[in-house]
Amino acid sequence: MSLFNVCHWWSAQCPDLDENYDVASLLCARFGLEDQEKDYIVVGSHTGQLSIFYPSYEQDANGNAVGYKATDLLLEIQGEQPILGVYAGRFSANNRKENANQLALLHPNSLAIYNIIHVSGVAEHGAQLSLKLIGEYRFQRTAFSFCKGHFGKVKGREFFCVVHLDGSLTFFEQDGISYECKFPGHRALPTPVVYCERTDCFFRLASAWNLECYTYQDLSHSSINKSYYQPIWSVCLGEGILDMNVVQVKSDYSSLMILGEHNFICLTDTGKVEFILKLDYAPKCFHSFVVGYYWEPTARLITIIVSESSKVFIYENANIIWAAQFKHESPVAIRRSNIMGLPGGIVTLSPTGKLRIGYLGSDPYIFQVPPLNMEELTFQQAHDEFMQLEQEIKEATDIQDMQAINEKAYADVHIEFVIEQNTNDDADTMLLDIPAHVTLKDLPVCSGRLKWHTKCDLSELQVVFNLPDGIKCSQDSLTYTDIKADTKETMELDFYTCDLLHIPTARVEAIVSFISTKGIPRVIQKTSFLPLNMFFKTRQPQKSAAIKLTFNVNSTEESSVKLTNYFSEFVSWESDIQALGLVLLTTADESQEEVITIVAAKNSNRIRIQSDYLETFPLILERLMEKSLEMQNKTTSSKKTQKLHNILQATPFIPAQPILHRIDVHHETQENIRKQTLELDELWQKFKDLQRKLQEKSDDEPKETLVMQIEENYDHLIAEGDKLMEMRKDELRQRCDLSCALVVAKIIISCLNLEEKIIKVVCSVLTTPTEDWTELSWEESMAAGIDMLHHYGPLNRSKNANTQNNMIDATASHNTFDYPRFRKHFATFFDRIVRLASNDTKQQQLASSSSIMEIKTESQAVAQKAEIEAKPDINTETWHDILSVKPMQSTTGAVKRLKPFQKSSTLEAVEDDEEDADDDAEDLRKMGYKKEYGCKEKRDDNESEWLNEDFKLPSSEELFSDLGIWW
Repeated sequence: MSLFNVCHWWSAQCPDLDENYDVASLLCARFGLEDQEKDYIVVGSHTGQLSIFYPSYEQDANGNAVGYKATDLLLEIQGEQPILGVYAGRFSANNRKENANQLALLHPNSLAIYNIIHVSGVAEHGAQLSLKLIGEYRFQRTAFSFCKGHFGKVKGREFFCVVHLDGSLTFFEQDGISYECKFPGHRALPTPVVYCERTDCFFRLASAWNLECYTYQDLSHSSINKSYYQPIWSVCLGEGILDMNVVQVKSDYSSLMILGEHNFICLTDTGKVEFILKLDYAPKCFHSFVVGYYWEPTARLITIIVSESSKVFIYENANIIWAAQFKHESPVAIRRSNIMGLPGGIVTLSPTGKLRIGYLGSDPYIFQVPPLNMEELTFQQAHDEFMQLEQEIKEATDIQDMQAINEKAYADVHIEFVIEQNTNDDADTMLLDIPAHVTLKDLPVCSGRLKWHTKCDLSELQVVFNLPDGIKCSQDSLTYTDIKADTKETMELDFYTCDLLHIPTARVEAIVSFISTKGIPRVIQKTSFLPLNMFFKTRQPQKSAAIKLTFNVNSTEESSVKLTNYFSEFVSWESDIQALGLVLLTTADESQEEVITIVAAKNSNRIRIQSDYLETFPLILERLMEKSLEMQNKTTSSKKTQKLHNILQATPFIPAQPILHRIDVHHETQENIRKQTLELDELWQKFKDLQRKLQEKSDDEPKETLVMQIEENYDHLIAEGDKLMEMRKDELRQRCDLSCALVVAKIIISCLNLEEKIIKVVCSVLTTPTEDWTELSWEESMAAGIDMLHHYGPLNRSKNANTQNNMIDATASHNTFDYPRFRKHFATFFDRIVRLASNDTKQQQLASSSSIMEIKTESQAVAQKAEIEAKPDINTETWHDILSVKPMQSTTGAVKRLKPFQKSSTLEAVEDDEEDADDDAEDLRKMGYKKEYGCKEKRDDNESEWLNEDFKLPSSEELFSDLGIWW
């Protein structure tokens, strides 16, 4: 803050109280109404209000300044048209007085010239002014600004020029002659135009931020003979300007003062740069004037610049000589004026029409020591205040008991988030701003509602919705401030499809973050699911499919799975169908339908989901998982949440080949984008080199070849940029496809018969949704976790002590991303999960069979075993007969290696034959386990044929110990 302030001398309020004033609304001028008169202050607003003030300085009996008096306002009228600017000059040819000036008011479609008539006051009443219209000039185009001067160096008369919004000029002479002209170039911006009397030239800022100079002779002749003309000189400013004016400091040249957005520039009328002053503040308006006369050697060029922070900087040429502070808001216009009683006063006009006159000086600053608070503070009061502060600090910083903190946050702000399961097909596409290619498919729209209720005062609250790609909400993020306690708000929401993408999840999260009055931030959230009929509609079930997944639902009440419990949008409550076919609606490819089939067994708790497209599974699997957990939690009286793999068990099979296929396509697109970006950088560098060569060439050298190369390079650059935009669109679609594949893998792994800690570790690596960054792709960000899974943690193949050193050496040897290595580890990652789940299932079967043998005799056990092997599974056969599909056979050993993904291939687990067993044995030898290792006579019947070096069945921790987590 400046030590000096602009001292207050006089102020008045203009009749218009809104922000309808700008830099052209203030004028300080003399009209020759009386002898030894001072400056009149004229203010015009955009609403047509015109006020003329004549400030006077008087003191009362105590020597204090009286300030504004009613007699200071000489004229106040309300016009019919907005006033864009007020100007004074000798605009009439009939004026015989040498010092008499006329008042010009610029309106949007006309220019009015008035004579000011002075009417003397009677008795104590002051004088007043009246306006007499002497001419009005109308024009067809809307006006922007005004310029006046002795065009053509005519003495005794001033002509004027109007700048229109389209950049054209209209000249008016006092003899009734008027003509129009336009500046050369493709376009002309409506920028201020100023006139220099010494050189008879006009200055304007072109659209390329070049300051151009045109002679009046060229402009006037161009309107007569339509001749083509060029500026006599041009200077590149490199930025937009706020205002400019011309002052004559020396007899041999005039100075053009320009206030830019970041710089203050001074040029001579011949185009020579005198100085450039870089401003470290945001300027708002300025005024330049000369102290003395230009023919005197002691003449000084003074400039006043006002910043956005209400500070005044006064410069002499490029040197700052004074700085002061306004005590009020920053003005939009500033002038220097000689007023009665105050020569050289600073006149300012605020955006709301507050007119002030001040002067530079300093007010005395009297510091008064505040009185000491001698009130005695008791120990109990100090202790209470200390405990209160300590409690506030503890509430804001203590995070040890997160459960209590979260419960308090949910108690402070109660939220209810519900999404209706009914959809609306008659959505207003224009209101929801749905793209045209999505509107053609007539996709359903669902409604929702969010209610929040505050129990305490809040300083700020923000609501944000976390949506999957391709889905939008009618309400964006909303922010509330200064919320009182017991405030309620209900938000009506609409969820709709904004892009044709594969949706990986139907989960919608409403995240509410708020800050208490003590500055403590908290975040709470509620989750709801979009209805499936937004994305699917019924179709005839398919009898065969490439990808088949089988799940066993552990239900306590019902003996069989009913589709109506899971897919109530498509199956009515009284229906007992066992097969349901759904087709995905959000597909961009119209040539093929992506159909998924759900089959429920009649007499068992098994359910099969099959489709040729992996992207159709996530929403169905998510619904199956959520409904199973919901029904199980309703039936059990215990408050403890059931684990997913105890409720929903999946067959040990993961469609690894389709997932790897999505990763391959995604990686290939990323590589193409990188190559395209490098090619664009090369083309852009070549484009800049050609432009540089074109600028370096002189006017005498031919430029046609370079211009042709630049145009060809530019067209190539635009074409390659469009290609990159298409790649970005493909990248978004493939990212969604990859997210769908990862969601399927995570749900299957969560439903496998594995230890809970293994499931958490493995699912934490497969993060969704898929994200790509400029410096790092999804594959590169995932490589570290997959690489750790391959050497450490629950997926480790060996328990060698040198594994960590080997891992460090392996990662250090690869400075660049090795995609084949990452893909190989990813494939092995799924293979080991399936094998571990199969081995755990086999161990459970062996444990159950051994317990039965202890209770029954050997003969009964053999007979029972034979009976079980001979008896067919009626439930399974009935279940497979529904669609006449081949049963999915699970294996107890390793899963057969799959060929590259093809839509016609079957991706279910098959039985091992001799060739597959040999392949598995070879694969396990690489992992450190050998088949039939050791003495056969020492082996027990209960022991598996897969042994390690200690002749023991490998445990789950020996097979799985990756991810950098040690148990």
